[in-house]
Amino acid sequence: MTDVEFSQDWIKLLGRLDRQVSSGRPSPDTAALSELMTSYQVPGVSIAVGHMDGRVWAAGYGVTGGETSAPVTADTAFAACSISKHVAAFGALRLVQGGVLNLDTNVDEYLTSWYLRDRAGRRPAVTVRQLLAHTAGLSDTWYRGYATGRAPSLLQVLDGSGSTTTPPVRSALLPGSRFRYSGSHYSVLQQLMVDATATPFEELMRTLVLQPLAMDDSSFDQQFPHQRPPQLVARGHHGGGTGIPGGWREQPEAAAAGLWGTPADLLRLDLEIARAVAGDSKLLDRDLATEMWTPQISGGSHGLGTEVDDRAGHRRFGHTGQNVGYTCFSYVWPDSGIAVAAMTNSEDGWELLASIRATADRRYATRIAAAPLGDVTGRYLLHDGYPIDIAVTDGQLTFSAAAQQPVVLLAQPDGRYLHPGLDLEVRFLPTHDQPCVLELRQEGVTQTARPATEQPESPSIHL
Repeated sequence: MTDVEFSQDWIKLLGRLDRQVSSGRPSPDTAALSELMTSYQVPGVSIAVGHMDGRVWAAGYGVTGGETSAPVTADTAFAACSISKHVAAFGALRLVQGGVLNLDTNVDEYLTSWYLRDRAGRRPAVTVRQLLAHTAGLSDTWYRGYATGRAPSLLQVLDGSGSTTTPPVRSALLPGSRFRYSGSHYSVLQQLMVDATATPFEELMRTLVLQPLAMDDSSFDQQFPHQRPPQLVARGHHGGGTGIPGGWREQPEAAAAGLWGTPADLLRLDLEIARAVAGDSKLLDRDLATEMWTPQISGGSHGLGTEVDDRAGHRRFGHTGQNVGYTCFSYVWPDSGIAVAAMTNSEDGWELLASIRATADRRYATRIAAAPLGDVTGRYLLHDGYPIDIAVTDGQLTFSAAAQQPVVLLAQPDGRYLHPGLDLEVRFLPTHDQPCVLELRQEGVTQTARPATEQPESPSIHL
C-alpha cells in the first residue's frame, strides 16, 4: 500500500465509523467522524496512523477551542493524560537497562527525598516492578490537576500537603497481591527516578525518550502549552462543551498524567516498543520490551506501563487516558505493524474514540484460526460444581453449562464462538503439552475453565 493509499484508506474509514461499538460487532448504523463529534459535542480530534516501515498519516478535525480557537491540525498538542504512564514506563525501563534501576529492588534503595509508608508509619517492601504494574497496592488516586500557578510540588502531592487536593500517597494493600490502577504508583515512580538520577523529571524524560524518538512536539514540562503558539494547543472541555477555565490544568504528577503531545509523536513510542519486542530497537532490548507487554498478574490486562489485550481478534497493546478536559488512546497492533493514536479536547470523547479503536481492531487485529473441533471437546470445570460440556453435533460445537440445555455455538472467523442467546464469548486456548483451556467472557470479565482431568484450582478472573 502506497503512502497515498494508506491515507486514503483512513479517510474513508473515518467516513463510516460504527455508532454502536459496545457489542464489539459491526453495526449497519454508521456515521462520519464529524457527525460523532457533533453528537458528543467534541470540539477537536487529532488522529495519526503509522506503520513500522515508516509510513505515517496524521490529520486534525474540528477546533482547538478557547478565545484563540483555531483549526486542529496534525501539529496541535493535546494533554496525553494517562498515556504519560506508558511513556514514563519506557523511560524507567531504559534506566533499568542502563543499570541505574532494578525492577525487583525495593524502592527504598532509590528514594532519598521521600519514603513510602503505610497508615501506621511502617515502610513496606515495594519494588520498581510493582509501581510500573500497578500492583504495589498504593492509594487509589485520580489526579484532576490544578489551575495555572496553583499546583503543589510533587513532594507535596506525595505527602498530601500544601494546596494538594488528593490524599497522601500511602501503602494501602498488600504489595504484589493484586492489581489496583492508580496514578499514585507513578507519582512514586517519578520521585524515585528523580532521586536516582539527580535530574528533573521533564529533563530526564526528554533525554531518555522524547529526543531519541524525535517526539519533538511532546513534553512533560507543565510550561510547554504556555510556551507553544496558541493556535497549536487544544483547550480542554468538560462534557457538554464547556471550556476548562484557563484552557487546561497543570499536573505536577507528570509521570502519571502530565505529558503533552500529538498523536504522531505517540505513535513513535508504540512502534519503537513493537520494534524492541522484535529485537530491532537501539533504545530498549527485547526482554525488557517483552516485559512491557506481559501481564504482571496472571490473567491480568496490564504489563509494565502498558494495557494488554490479547484476546482473539483484539491483539493490541498501548494505553488510554483521561484528564479533566481531554481523552485519548494510543495502541499498536504488533502483528500488523500498525499503530493508531487519537486525542480529543473533551471529556465526552470516549464513545468517539471507541468507534475509531473498533475500526482499527477490525482492520489490524490478528485473526486466530479456530482449533480443530475434536481437540476441544470434553468437560471443563469453571469451579467446583460448575461443569461445562463441549461436544460436536452435526459438525458444530455445542455448549452445555451446569443444568442448562445444550446450545449450538456460533463460530466466528477469528476463532471465537458466541452463545446464540447470551452475552457470552467462548474461545479455546492451547497450552504446552496439555489440553486446551476454555475462556468465557461476559460483560468484559474473562473466566478460565480447565479440563476436568486437570487438578482443580481456583478460577482465573480478569477484566
